[in-house]
Amino acid sequence: MKKISYISLAVVAAIMSGCGGSTDSGTTTTALNTVTVERGPILGAKVLDANGQKATELGAGKYNFTSAPSYPILATGGVIDIDRDGTVSLGDVVNDMNLTTPQGSALTIVTTLATNTQTKAAIETLANSLNLTVDELYTKIPSTSKEIEAISNEVYKYAKMNNRLDLHSYNVTDINTTAITQAYASYDDNHDFEQEERDLITELSAYVDEVDDADIDDIKAEIEREHTDEEDNDYINYLDTLKTEYESEYGDLDYDDDGVDSTHNQGTNCATCHSVGTTLTTYSSDENEGNENEANENQFDSGATIFTTIDAANYATTKAASGYTLRLVLENGAGTETYNIGYGTGNVNKTFTQALGTTKYTAEVLDRSGNVVNSSASNSHDATRLDCNSCHSQAGIGGAPGRITTFKYTAPTPVVLDTNTTTVVVPDTNTTIPVVPDTNTTIVVVPDTNTTTPVVPDTNTTTVVPDTNTTTPVVALSFTNDVLPILDTNCKSCHGASGNFSITTSITPYAGVTPFVDSGNATASVLLQKASGVGHGGGTVLTSTSAEYITVRDWIAEGALDN
Repeated sequence: MKKISYISLAVVAAIMSGCGGSTDSGTTTTALNTVTVERGPILGAKVLDANGQKATELGAGKYNFTSAPSYPILATGGVIDIDRDGTVSLGDVVNDMNLTTPQGSALTIVTTLATNTQTKAAIETLANSLNLTVDELYTKIPSTSKEIEAISNEVYKYAKMNNRLDLHSYNVTDINTTAITQAYASYDDNHDFEQEERDLITELSAYVDEVDDADIDDIKAEIEREHTDEEDNDYINYLDTLKTEYESEYGDLDYDDDGVDSTHNQGTNCATCHSVGTTLTTYSSDENEGNENEANENQFDSGATIFTTIDAANYATTKAASGYTLRLVLENGAGTETYNIGYGTGNVNKTFTQALGTTKYTAEVLDRSGNVVNSSASNSHDATRLDCNSCHSQAGIGGAPGRITTFKYTAPTPVVLDTNTTTVVVPDTNTTIPVVPDTNTTIVVVPDTNTTTPVVPDTNTTTVVPDTNTTTPVVALSFTNDVLPILDTNCKSCHGASGNFSITTSITPYAGVTPFVDSGNATASVLLQKASGVGHGGGTVLTSTSAEYITVRDWIAEGALDN
């Protein structure tokens, strides 16, 4: 049988979307801090929330946090309780797939797949075709929901048979929707969930690690072992990375609100309520419907709203830009600061890792793929301009052209009159036409000889004023000058001329690096995952907030060019 360590920290997914979550009818309020970890019920998993709070196992795959958990939640290791007897026994299966969720009470294969930006939309569409709501997809479990079981079983089968345990590496082609819908259709009204689990494990017997007599004592002892401090830190750091990745794509996980998610004071001054040191205002739903703030709403250093038009009015939700964010490029190569997407469409915010002081910066607008689609003039802003909406108002003040937008705004070119144009003389329309008597009785009409022919202005002499708002083009990062020095400093001591990842001259450094990058999803690249400590024997060498990590990430996002 294939033996795989069930306590390994595999690369798990970014966090799935949404806030809160519904539970099945009949769930009591005492279970608010309780989560279920299930492929079948998983015993002995290590379950942590984003702040490092450990959950206590209750049995049958359920785990309880002493206080309300901070999301995302991560479950690692444990054993799938195939016979449902509540203990590790013969025929149970080692769990080697890590599970995560950003909300609610379920950690399953389905919730983990929904964290992956490459498969999230496909999973939600598939759930809808099986008559599951989005909330149900994130809260139901395989042992009680035929829909979740069908998805979980088919994906699990594919993962084990193809050794694809990292669900975050999947794309839509890895989700066999036809097989899933056929499996679901085969479940009748008397469907036996436990028997289906047993049949699946029998089918996969060559690919799973089943518990035998020799394993039981070792596995039970391992389950009893607490995390080491180093392991806990690795888990928590990874959860922080997941949270950052999710918030850059889908929004602020910490904001817990019952109002309309798309509406939150777009265009108004963020610092009024959110700046560090302010007393945060709270509202009841009756006082401010749709804009209620949670009691401990986030404070941050800088906030802004990104719009689709230059002259959007305050609260113009329909003109707010969904999924876009900001990045500050600090002068003199001092690094970058990327904003989180906040509550309310178009809103972004940032708490800086260190004070900006007198450092100036260039502000860039990024689309959902991380491409720069707009920017300010180079190093035109400083720490006095962190409440972005105060200058980027509807009309624009303090030198701002108006709203921050998702496109490069070009001011209309003013038309300057040609000062050399000759004044046009207008004919005298009041001139009386003199009638000269003719002795032959013929009346002669004499034209007005004083009428001046109008002078046509020179239409080719209009002066065009250049657009002073044009920004400096963004220069692509260089592999040779920017990326390779980082790898030489941090990786070369271990990754010399040996192994499948080499940055020495034994092969060209570029050819040794590129197999480990994914320009379609930079942060999912093996190069960055390993460097940030995920599944890396050498531990963390580049934290996800370091300037070096960001440089390598941005180089990959720009296409990982050999330049």
